[in-house]
Amino acid sequence: MNDDRETVMRLLTQLDMGLSLRGRCAGGMRGGAWLVADGHGRLAVLKVCHNDLAPRVPVLREVVGRLRSAGYPTPEWLASGLSADGFGYWIADHVPGRASTPLTPGKTRLLLEVLESQAGLDPDPSRNWSEYVLRPDPAHVPGPVVDSYLALFEQAGPVHLPSGDMVHGDFNSCNIFLDSGAVSGVIDIEAIGSGTRAVDYAWLLREAYLENYGPEVIAMIRRAGEAVAGPEALRVCMAATVFDIFRFKLRHQPSQINEVIARLHLLAEDLGRCAS
Repeated sequence: MNDDRETVMRLLTQLDMGLSLRGRCAGGMRGGAWLVADGHGRLAVLKVCHNDLAPRVPVLREVVGRLRSAGYPTPEWLASGLSADGFGYWIADHVPGRASTPLTPGKTRLLLEVLESQAGLDPDPSRNWSEYVLRPDPAHVPGPVVDSYLALFEQAGPVHLPSGDMVHGDFNSCNIFLDSGAVSGVIDIEAIGSGTRAVDYAWLLREAYLENYGPEVIAMIRRAGEAVAGPEALRVCMAATVFDIFRFKLRHQPSQINEVIARLHLLAEDLGRCAS
């Protein structure tokens, strides 16, 4: 479906919103994202999904609206729903600027401000990320990586994870756009839920290690993430994000998997060193 232009054209015809297809979105947006425009040339992004998030899509427009009213910098959803073919779709305002990749200390400060703005937003208690990270799934992850992160998980002991924040669920630099030195939009928000924002800090810290952004960026993210609910909570959140990213890299970038494993081991060692 992701490359099926005819299917997307059929959906635009069914929606009858006067939108024309401009092409696939470039940059950090992955999987089923298309650039469209209305009769006045105003750009928007049409995105589709076929995974288990699809049934949630029709109700997410209201959730996004509440977040925007609270000041969270995510683009407005102009329409959303389920297509006649059964996939979820939404159309959001086009975000100016570029993805914040690669992170520098200056750009990291902007992303940390966004993360802190998620405190207390609690957008969807029915989708609780704090519960998800307490049940890390090691399927298809090699034993040494699993052992390293389950050891950190067990070392943390019983941990209470707060549940009143907003969790993006894929908070990485590709999904945070910058324009003129400021955050212009947080995109790809379909996995949004409630929980502790420490989950998103773990996602971002993992990226900093995998992409080798350097010690200053790593220290900034880790310090802020541990301040949310303690070092133990960040380590607990890390296991789930590491297992998730390993499966993603294995599917999409298998040639990089040895480097991924090496960097994940370094992350585990650094977290474990300060925990001991």
